Order: sequence, then C-alpha cells, then structure tokens
Amino acid sequence: MTREQDEDAGRRRVRRPASIKDVAAAARVSPTTVSHVLSGNRPVAEETAERVRTVVARLGYVPASTARNLQAGSTSVIGLLVPDITNQFFAELAKGVDDAAHDLGYGVILCNTEFDPDREDRYLEMLRGRFIDGMVYASGSPPSRGRLASLLGRFPIALADEVVPGLLEQTILVTADHRAGGRLIGQHLRELGHRRVLAISGPVDLVSSLERIAGFREAFGDAGVTEVEGAFVEQSGYALVATALENGGRRRFTAVFAANDLMALGAIAALEDAGLRVPDDVSVAGFDDIMLASRVHPRLTTVHQPAYDVGRTAGAQLLSYVHRDEVPPASRHILPVRLKVRASTAPVRPAR
Repeated sequence: MTREQDEDAGRRRVRRPASIKDVAAAARVSPTTVSHVLSGNRPVAEETAERVRTVVARLGYVPASTARNLQAGSTSVIGLLVPDITNQFFAELAKGVDDAAHDLGYGVILCNTEFDPDREDRYLEMLRGRFIDGMVYASGSPPSRGRLASLLGRFPIALADEVVPGLLEQTILVTADHRAGGRLIGQHLRELGHRRVLAISGPVDLVSSLERIAGFREAFGDAGVTEVEGAFVEQSGYALVATALENGGRRRFTAVFAANDLMALGAIAALEDAGLRVPDDVSVAGFDDIMLASRVHPRLTTVHQPAYDVGRTAGAQLLSYVHRDEVPPASRHILPVRLKVRASTAPVRPAR
C-alpha cells in the first residue's frame, strides 16, 4: 500500500474529528513529534515536519484547545516578538503589552528573538499556526516586510517602537519620537561646548536608529561628527570606542553619543579602561533611559522614551479592535520623549 493510500484509508476510518494520534499514525511519527512540529518549540527535520504538516492539512486536524477557542471565534491570545528580553527597555515594553492584554482577559505568547532573523522566522511560523488573535511586533533585527505582510491576512499586527517600511498603511504603529530625542542630545552637547563627537548608531537597517542619528545631526550639525555603526548591545559600544581610541580618537572627539543606553554603558567602560574620566575628559550620552542609566556611576545623561507606554498603547490599540471583532485601521501614535541630564555630560574642558 502506498503512503497516499495508507493516509486515505486512515481518513476513511476516522469518522470523529482527527486526533493527534491519527496524525502521528498517518505521518509515521510519534504524537510528540507532531506536537513539536505544530508548536515550533523543538527542532524537527524539515522533511519530517513537511510530512506532518501535509497530513495535518489532509485530515483537517485542529488541536483540541484551539478548536474550543475557534468555536467561540477567538483564542484570547496575542503574540509578542521582542529582540532581547534582558534589555530593560524591551522588558518594560513587554510589561506594558501584557498589562493591556490582561485588562481585557487576553494572554500573551512572548517570543524572544535574540536579534536573530532565523530565530524570528521560526517564531513567526509558529505564531502563524497558533491561531492567535493578533501580534505586537517589536523586533530589533532588520525587519522583513515580506515576512510580516504574509501574516496580515491571518491576524492584525501592531508595530511597537520600530517602523517597518511598506507596512504603515496596513498596521498600527506606536513609537517614541526618535528624531526629536536625537535633536535633544545634539542640542545638549552643543550647548556644553562640544564640537567633536563620536556618534554610535544602531543597525542602519532600523528606522529608529536612523532617526536618532538624523535628529542629532539636525541639532548638532554635520561638522565634527564621526559616525560608526553599532549593534544596540553593550559589547558593541565598548569595542567601537576602544577602536576609536586606538586610532587616536581621543584627539578627535570630546563626547560620545550612543543611540541606546547599553552601548553608552559600554562606551563608558572603554573610556575608563583607557584611563579617561567621564565626563571630565569625555562626555557620554545615551538613549532609552533604562533603569540602570540612573544607577551607574556616573549616572547617564540620556533620552527617556516611555517603553512601558509604547507597549501598553500598542497592546491596547490592537485589542480594542480585536475585542470587538473588527479589523483595526492603520494608525500612528508617536509618543513624546524627554532629555534626562545627569552626571555623564559636562562642558568641554581644556585637554590635560
């Protein structure tokens, strides 16, 4: 008997709704393997996974919990993608989304991508098969318009903190005013007398990173700015400043602007390891105002962006329509930012 005949016979014998055991038998795998394929929680060989998905489609298998929820027209679950849950900014954003969901009786599936596009792809594929009611996307990896666009027909999406070019006419966007924040730092350092700045951007594929640096240049000017691309992690800030110092950078800049706080903290560590004092020798400013920014020494001058409010607004906007079984219209919500002047920036002092 061929595989197709075996599966057809299996379907004819199954008069009740297909179970996970039926799928496993027809696909010649264990029920556990079927579960792993459907959940995406464990790696499964692609050939095996494809065979399971084919059988699931042929038998019309729907997990019992999903079937109960689908009968009610909703799963009462939304997805949330963040790039680094250990980053306090994204932890606060996630808390905001979760609180908004909790208020309306929804649960949240949290997916931590670790800035890895392949890992993000796996999570998106998993969410595609979970029959979720919607998704808040707060990725720190260069986003793929195609990956997200393919999901819009299945559930609505809210973009939190990051613009995805090409999708603004189909999604909810909630973000802080990144360009205004960059301008605040540029104006602040210029007023302190700095004329030579090392500006560390985040990944240039991210609109938020480009906006922060663009705003900085608008207020500070292009002259005297040396720009390098970072990766929004502490090690990146450390390595870039250390390299700049090795190349004689101390003579070329009196201040560092890092496009997020983690890179700013790395920059401070590199300066101190090189025997320089912050802010006496070099001023340092960041962006985000994570909790650690006000607790390190020296306390970090930065731009406060309301991470919790970004997450809560994104979740609330998404669910306000999902809860009423309506398709949310495209909308933009730009939240204001504030400059937090602390001890890591000071007026330029004559070189020792």
